[in-house]
Amino acid sequence: MPRFRPHVLLLSLAFGGCVLSAMAQEEAYSVDIEGPSDAVDLLERYLDLYKWRSRGIEVDELRAVVERTPADAEALLNTAGYFKPKVEARLEGDAGHYHVQVTLDPGKLAIVRSVSLQLEGPINEDPEYRDRMRSYLERDPPLSKDVPFAQSAWSAYKRRALTALQFQRYPAARITHSEAKIDPATASADLSLVLDSGPFYRYGEVTIDGLSRYPERIVRDQVHLERGAEFRRRDLQQLQNDLQDMPNFSTVIVEPSLTGEPPYEAPIHVTVQEAPMQKMTLGAGYSTNTGFRGEVTHRYNNVAGRGWILDSDVRLEQLEQAIEVGLSFPKHASGYSHRIFASGERSTSNNLDSDTYKAGITRTSTSEKIDRIIGLEYLAERRELDDGTVENPQTLALGYKWVRRELDSQRNPRNGSVLQLEVAGGVRGVLSDETFLRLYGRTTYYWPVGNADVLIGRLELGNTATRDPSRVPTDFLFRAGGSNSVRGYDYESLGVMDGDTVKGGRVLGTATVEYQHAIYKEWRAAVFVDHGDAANNWGDYSGKTGVGVGARWVSPVGVLGADVAYGLDEDQVRFYFAMGVAF
Repeated sequence: MPRFRPHVLLLSLAFGGCVLSAMAQEEAYSVDIEGPSDAVDLLERYLDLYKWRSRGIEVDELRAVVERTPADAEALLNTAGYFKPKVEARLEGDAGHYHVQVTLDPGKLAIVRSVSLQLEGPINEDPEYRDRMRSYLERDPPLSKDVPFAQSAWSAYKRRALTALQFQRYPAARITHSEAKIDPATASADLSLVLDSGPFYRYGEVTIDGLSRYPERIVRDQVHLERGAEFRRRDLQQLQNDLQDMPNFSTVIVEPSLTGEPPYEAPIHVTVQEAPMQKMTLGAGYSTNTGFRGEVTHRYNNVAGRGWILDSDVRLEQLEQAIEVGLSFPKHASGYSHRIFASGERSTSNNLDSDTYKAGITRTSTSEKIDRIIGLEYLAERRELDDGTVENPQTLALGYKWVRRELDSQRNPRNGSVLQLEVAGGVRGVLSDETFLRLYGRTTYYWPVGNADVLIGRLELGNTATRDPSRVPTDFLFRAGGSNSVRGYDYESLGVMDGDTVKGGRVLGTATVEYQHAIYKEWRAAVFVDHGDAANNWGDYSGKTGVGVGARWVSPVGVLGADVAYGLDEDQVRFYFAMGVAF
């Protein structure tokens, strides 16, 4: 058998999982770092000495790590703006009880004494644009005169400056000089950055690759880059987002090619990966509002060889059943997309049986924060009350919906708001039994509390102006109660009582205050108060209150929750839970 030398630590044979240890003994150790808290925090995060403290290593290797610790610590402290630190490290104790003591005096923190920014190249041929760009780059930079120097902030500022210059007109801009001159004696930093704009680029020809199933025109119709117009990376990002949102494509890449030679055109190359022409989805779930659910959806992505989208949806729930067919057209140059549809729905809720049939057209515009939908819809309803009374209202309604989202996260919002406003109406005699005007608004605000908690406030108001609500379809009236409304009361159980039937009212008002407290990882506990009602008019309005507790799980698809709520006015307890599975 070969003889192992003491300095050999470990010989591992991965195959078979066999490990043979050398004669040398592994030691664990503790570490104590003394000094200012901000400097100590930096070293604890990045020093090898600290990261390896719970890992067994050979004594000789531990001594080597301790010896190089002052140099490693000084390099780390330099990045934070400390350029004259004093660091000492010593190994104490004996076998089995080793301890490393580190003491540090970071010295004075370097302060930025001057910042010099220069723009070179063709950008100087347009003094007005150059001055605007310089003003933008000098506005609230990460580093400015008389602030502490940090290498990370300096690097971030250089990236920001270069990206801003490349964003419009000058995509070939580059950094030609970058210097952070440190004077340890005075603990000061003099910064200088020189950017060369490179040539002024304009759009060139747009080429498209990857199409085989779908016609090229559905991509061309989304391209609004005029050849010869000035280069703007925002246009390319918008084009990529517009194409990526189309169900015809699974992946889209839009990128420029910089020629480097006059006339300095930037040809734009669009590469798409096509999605299958057909897609079918089966779904199952449960909601405490409408019960168990089964759903089948189908989509065909190339009607008439034009890339039009034909979609159909069949949804069966215990209290509601619906079928819908729609035909969607690609976004127009105006920024709007269009859809025609027809649907039928049957629902049973609080002794009101309703059959509703719709057909219409919508015109939709979507952006990063705001959605706008204009719709013209014919709606006919047959509803039967508990006493056998039958009402058959119909209407041709014109509606407008506006939604603004300003959230820090779509999946798990903790800061921001959502505002939804709607207006719709019909005129008696124009395929409508009654003239009405429906106004509706809903807003939800999120306020972060501490590191992980969140306070949520919601307000919902609605009013339908009409003389005879019995001649207006239920879709344009209001009921409340249930999940996402007034918890502690059954789904749509708050409205206008007609015998044992709850009908839709002309007015609606609900509000919620909810506090969510982080418990463990993605889990939160919630407490809430809901208040609201729907009525025939504001004089009859009598708000109902529900209070409760719940649990929240931040899942990969959003926040899912379960609630137990107590309806104070009805002295009843209701449980709310919603979960869906797609396969």
